[in-house]
Amino acid sequence: MADENYMRTAGETYQKMVAEVKDYAILMLDTDGNVQNWNLGAEHIKGYSASEAIGLNFRVFYRESDRLKLLPEQLIEEARQNGRATHEGWRVRKDGSMFWGAVVITALHGNQGEVIGFSKVTRDLTERKIAEDRINNYLRDIELRNRQLEEFAYIASHDLQEPLRKIRIFSEMLENSLDDPQAALKYSHKINDSATRMATLIQGILKYSQLSSSEQIKETVDLNHILQEIKEDYEIQMCEKQVKLHTDTLPVVNAIRTQMTQLFANLISNAIKFSSKDPLITISVSEAQPEELTDYQRSDEKAVYAKITVTDNGEGFEQQYADQIFKIFKRLTSTAGTGIGLALCKKIVENHHGTIAVQSAPGAGTIFTITLPVMR
Repeated sequence: MADENYMRTAGETYQKMVAEVKDYAILMLDTDGNVQNWNLGAEHIKGYSASEAIGLNFRVFYRESDRLKLLPEQLIEEARQNGRATHEGWRVRKDGSMFWGAVVITALHGNQGEVIGFSKVTRDLTERKIAEDRINNYLRDIELRNRQLEEFAYIASHDLQEPLRKIRIFSEMLENSLDDPQAALKYSHKINDSATRMATLIQGILKYSQLSSSEQIKETVDLNHILQEIKEDYEIQMCEKQVKLHTDTLPVVNAIRTQMTQLFANLISNAIKFSSKDPLITISVSEAQPEELTDYQRSDEKAVYAKITVTDNGEGFEQQYADQIFKIFKRLTSTAGTGIGLALCKKIVENHHGTIAVQSAPGAGTIFTITLPVMR
């Protein structure tokens, strides 16, 4: 009798201990994943009271994207087969907010070894996740800056050296032609051209480096207004080349206005520059699907991303060179230009948590695809 009383008291004490633990969500699930009990920790972490949670299927704690991938069912099945399943990922509270949860699901067995339910323990590790992401972002920033230093070293040793070399050569030739006014004037023009080229390259470097700073204030930007301004700026060039521009209604974004202007101006200017006979530029918009987003973008469950494509029917290029065109001062042709426009586009899009990619083929035109978060 004493042993029975001890066992009953111990069982009640254990239940109270579990019920009152606040740092962990500890709950029981039936074989279908329905909640059977609810402790204070579960209420604190997930936001549901016991009366609201009991009877719910634990799938409600997962993001829609995880439910579509059947992640809850996979975890239950893993626990059923192996006795235990663990997982870390974003989970959903009652109010729709997210937390980073570390989950352990353990199968519970009856006297005959059959699975009679599951225990589920969840710990909120959001602060740790935020700290890890901050460190990872810092490391990515260091890696980015190291790449920029390498690019600038290349620029200093190559792109800037070339106009300097010409200035030296033509200055020498000018000195030797002082008795020939016509030759002297020609070499003087050559020196001015090289100096202008060098100034343009330096301005390009400054623009590119300034985009590394996110101190500029973002605001509500209607991309349709941006596009209208760009069309007015390029009206003469478009008329001269008889460029047709077809566009969908563009979204509204939270962005740095000047950078959005730079982005679309560079893309349209690029399309005009490499246009062929009967040039056509088409800008279309659709909602980006989850599989089209990066892992970083998908981590924000509430964000909506637009997919904007800028298509031209110009001369195009070999797809194997797609990565090169976004590198600073890389040019695939000898066409005049600094080679910085598309590098700026990539930096601008990344500043706004988006992506940019390109598809092309010789004689088949070019398609730039941009994903950007939009305002609902």
